[in-house]
Amino acid sequence: MPPDAGLTILELMVVLVILSIIGVVVSFQVVGQMDRAKVDVARLQLRQLQNALTLFDLDTHRYPTATEGLAALLTAPDNLANWRGPYLKNKELFADPWGHPISYTLDDVGRYVVMSGGSDGKEGGQGSAADIALGQEQ
Repeated sequence: MPPDAGLTILELMVVLVILSIIGVVVSFQVVGQMDRAKVDVARLQLRQLQNALTLFDLDTHRYPTATEGLAALLTAPDNLANWRGPYLKNKELFADPWGHPISYTLDDVGRYVVMSGGSDGKEGGQGSAADIALGQEQ
């Protein structure tokens, strides 16, 4: 058999290395897109919660207390007049796209914040691990 009739092992190795590099680059691009998509979904979830909290406030003239939490959007708190909910269909919005609970806080002045801790579920972070928060003025 002539020496140039087929691929040598070295040529096959070079082709495999090139294909591996291309695969790694493509997979990093896909993962980056997925992270950005989850951040966008988290923002949309927080907007939906913000809308539900606004409806709750319009009906009851207050926001849920910290003790009542976001559950007050699904079930009427005790002794609360004018509650016309549920303001959400289900509690799926109570967890962010990474499966971490959405936090709800209400300060002494009556301003709320709903927040996702990002991909790591913790305060702070950068990139997809950065906090995503919305409040009344935002």
